[in-house]
Amino acid sequence: MATETSLPELSDSSTGISMQPPTNTIPLAPPRRAAPTPPDVLTTVYNFPTMEPMRFTYYPVNKLYLPLRRDILHRAVVFEGDATRQGTASTKWRSDVHGGGRKIRPQKGTGTARLGDRKSPMLRGGGVAFGPHPRDFSSGLPRKIYDLAWRTALSYRYRRGQLVVLGSKIEIELSESRWLAQIMEWNHLGQADGGSLLVARDPSKNLSQAFLGLEGHGRLKSEEDVDVKDLLKAGRVMIEKRSLDRLLERHSSDLNRTTTSSSDNLTVELDLAVKARRHASQGENHKSCLPGASSLNGTLCFPTSIGSTQMTIQMSDEYSEFKEQPGDDPDDVLFNTLYGVRTIQLNRPKKYNALNGSMIRKIIPRLKEYQKSALASVIIIGGAGPKAFCAGGDVSQLAKDIAENGETGQTTSKSYFGLEYQLDHLIATYPKPYIAYLDGITMGGGVGLSVHAPIRIATENTNFAMPETGIGFFPDVGGSFFLPRLEGFLGTYLALTSESLKGVQALYTGVATHYIDSSVLSNLTARLAELIFNDYDNLHTRLRIIDRTIEEFNTGLPPTETPLLAGNLRLAIDYCFRYDTVEQIVSALEKERDSPHAPSQIKEWAKKTLEKLGEKSPTSLKVTLRQMRLGTRWNTAETFNREYHIAAKFMRHPDFVNGVSARLIHKPATKARWEPDTLEGVSTDDVEDFFKIDEGEDSLKLLTQGLDYDRYPFERDLGLPREEHVEEVVKAKARGRESIIKAMVEAREGKIGVREKVEEVLGRRSGINGEGKVVWKS
Repeated sequence: MATETSLPELSDSSTGISMQPPTNTIPLAPPRRAAPTPPDVLTTVYNFPTMEPMRFTYYPVNKLYLPLRRDILHRAVVFEGDATRQGTASTKWRSDVHGGGRKIRPQKGTGTARLGDRKSPMLRGGGVAFGPHPRDFSSGLPRKIYDLAWRTALSYRYRRGQLVVLGSKIEIELSESRWLAQIMEWNHLGQADGGSLLVARDPSKNLSQAFLGLEGHGRLKSEEDVDVKDLLKAGRVMIEKRSLDRLLERHSSDLNRTTTSSSDNLTVELDLAVKARRHASQGENHKSCLPGASSLNGTLCFPTSIGSTQMTIQMSDEYSEFKEQPGDDPDDVLFNTLYGVRTIQLNRPKKYNALNGSMIRKIIPRLKEYQKSALASVIIIGGAGPKAFCAGGDVSQLAKDIAENGETGQTTSKSYFGLEYQLDHLIATYPKPYIAYLDGITMGGGVGLSVHAPIRIATENTNFAMPETGIGFFPDVGGSFFLPRLEGFLGTYLALTSESLKGVQALYTGVATHYIDSSVLSNLTARLAELIFNDYDNLHTRLRIIDRTIEEFNTGLPPTETPLLAGNLRLAIDYCFRYDTVEQIVSALEKERDSPHAPSQIKEWAKKTLEKLGEKSPTSLKVTLRQMRLGTRWNTAETFNREYHIAAKFMRHPDFVNGVSARLIHKPATKARWEPDTLEGVSTDDVEDFFKIDEGEDSLKLLTQGLDYDRYPFERDLGLPREEHVEEVVKAKARGRESIIKAMVEAREGKIGVREKVEEVLGRRSGINGEGKVVWKS
């Protein structure tokens, strides 16, 4: 699978701080240690003027992947500008005037003054005895600083995908500017794309003449004439590989050791023409594995557009168990690189980006490789198309397989859920910032891809739900962990009724941690790509930086949308869904529906909720309620292992095939026939059987060890305040309502939604005493 270059493991995994054993003595003569060899970055070498990829080559990160240092670049540009600046004085001293020392005319006996030779100041064109010389404006800059600026400028172009390395000596057949301009425009190198700087060791005559008439398309510089300012001015830099190697070697004086480029022995030669013909003969039509990249037999990718990133990815055998299988769609997931950001785009818009095994087998190895990569700082997952992030797992295919193949289909379905839960657990314990864009329908399998992320961004298009009880299944993908840990009994309510949360409601309930308008998601991605973290920053610090960055794109909450699951409705939800049996919940709802004292809003809600529960699978309802109660005791590892076994039991239960067929396969949807079809028909033993792990049954193989937890570690800092957080503030100090709200808003640095959430909690869970202070209701 694809791998990125990773740095040596030098830090503690939990803190990111280098771990060195303490020492109390200083050795008199410490032994010399060889400096670690820096890792390499990969770039593509092109042919000019066809711009066809020729091969890959490697460069050390301390030469071509340095972080941006504007201060050093500024000093270098000023230094170069001062060196070319010159004063206007242009007088000549006597020594500067051409001529001999012979006198112009005789002087003795003539009665005239002495005139001297032709250099005399008294003659036109003569010299000046002590005239001014042109002023020298040049300034000084240490050689090491200047060399670092050179490599920083080249690294800046490389990281932005704007450094084009040309393999051979640049030659063109014609000296016509028009012909060269067409080449530049065709390859997106011309004026419309910012123009290009071409650097060659010894430019040919045809090339020099052609560039004279290019105007804004580009400039030509020799290797000796180019400077830092030239590298920064052009929209793109095209440079001969031999010139790049020579310039990097020349400007390496600040390195404390001689770093030999590994390009000579690590260059990957590719016979592109042969591979292209082979793919054409097989009828393959792969899209790019990166934007602007081509896939070669599933092994390597190379940019085919100069505007795309040049951080190419190579394959690894470490995750061969997740290798693609026959029939997998090569384009159902798209991966992209933008500086330190790695984006994962689910690409099945016609299927609402429904998750299948092919997609999972692509995502898992990428996440594992991004985890090891020193170049990947932030992971962002989203969905293609305007309608859905991910509408769930592709359960229709699983139900068809079970109906047609019996036990074989059940085994296949169990394997799929095991694969899905491995991915969900990997996301839940991922040690790098992982961000989910919940832009559109987010249900079932899409919840597993997003809800365990430390940062979950909702938009006005968000439609979140867990509809599993309506298809004879249960809220899986970590629902046993996430739902019971929502405030009060909201999780139980959402799990049993499949109630959807739209737009900002996902933020108010804690499903999302942020809310922004969908129109700024692309700008947010670009902004996150600009973030540079310190090597010693731990995950908590990095997430806080990202949290503040997201708030830069705050456009405000919808003014007409207040929290819906709030006030009396929220009290009714907590009252009715607190019970441990479905029968008791139904009875409580019936009382609310029939109560003469209940508000009309609550009576209508209870009526609709009873209708919803009546449509669900009785078995699914009882198993799900038991799941919600047991899930409070499970950590993340036990959650997915338990759900793996529960899912296997449901694959053998008729309700799964009946429910999926009725609701998803049949068009139009029909009413499912449940077995049994009443709550009374599902016994306690039937429910408990779903939670028993049969002897000899295999456990789920998790991909991450030692990073599990009982509570989400970042919920206090990234999402809106929870009820218990408000309770702590109220009980800590007696004060007024507005003072509490102001304190909590300031503590969260003005985060959007905090005021609205605190106001709702105080209105429902607190009162005012005789002194005007807020008191918490038990």
